[in-house]
Amino acid sequence: MKKTIPGCVVEKCIRITSLFTVFENTYEEDYYFVGESHNFWELVCVIDGTIGVTAGKDVFPLEKGQAVLHKPMEFHRIWAEKGTRPHIAIISFAGDIIPDMKERRFTLQEAEVQKLCEMIRKRDRIFQVDQGYIISKLLPGQEVQAHLFLAEFENLLLLVLSRKDPVIQTYTSVSARNYRRIVKVLEACLEERLTLPEIAKLCHMSEATVKKTFSRYAGIGLMTYFNQLKVRRAAALLEEGYSVGQTAAMLGYGDQNYFSTVFKRVIGESPMKYIAGRNETGNTEGI
Repeated sequence: MKKTIPGCVVEKCIRITSLFTVFENTYEEDYYFVGESHNFWELVCVIDGTIGVTAGKDVFPLEKGQAVLHKPMEFHRIWAEKGTRPHIAIISFAGDIIPDMKERRFTLQEAEVQKLCEMIRKRDRIFQVDQGYIISKLLPGQEVQAHLFLAEFENLLLLVLSRKDPVIQTYTSVSARNYRRIVKVLEACLEERLTLPEIAKLCHMSEATVKKTFSRYAGIGLMTYFNQLKVRRAAALLEEGYSVGQTAAMLGYGDQNYFSTVFKRVIGESPMKYIAGRNETGNTEGI
């Protein structure tokens, strides 16, 4: 009699499909990076030294061995802290399966930090690297090594994300609290057309305080940041099936053409092209 064994299906809980940047660098004591947001994930790990980080509405320090995982379209910024010359490793990527996680700040063990550095050092043997950090394509005959590279990175992420490390605390200064308050107000008012004076009034701050706080922690103008938040919400609405016109109206844009211009400035493509691209590839999780 033929014996049938049903087998045990083990679903993947993480699957990385693309790499965008892979690099490490040591920065000067006065280094600061002007903030950005993009539609892929980014891991930032401190190999040595200390950095300050803005991630969405949170502001916090990262020291040796600590890391943060920025989700797609999350505004983020880093700068050197405590008079150190921080050594930082960064890998940015996209995936169609990414674990749902509440906390994206964590501490790597020494062996895990070394593993990350070893992976980055293998980069040039596997990929063509442009401008010293952008992964543009596979080198000929390196398909297997590329898959092993992704598997190593997936395993590393799973290990650190599955641990229950103590939460890395945010800054508690008055200015950091003011920054969080401003961002919360902006997030709650995405459907409105607000001016700087109106935002300052809602935050119970002077216009000067709002501008100074945003300059310190975001490195970009308040209204630029507000438009980035609106575009992030717009992308979600478009994926839910709303038209470009409906999306523009829901987010307080009286002119659909102006909305499309702002969307393209932030995302890099028009709303219609964005929708077409998502329809072609499928609305993949985690990208």
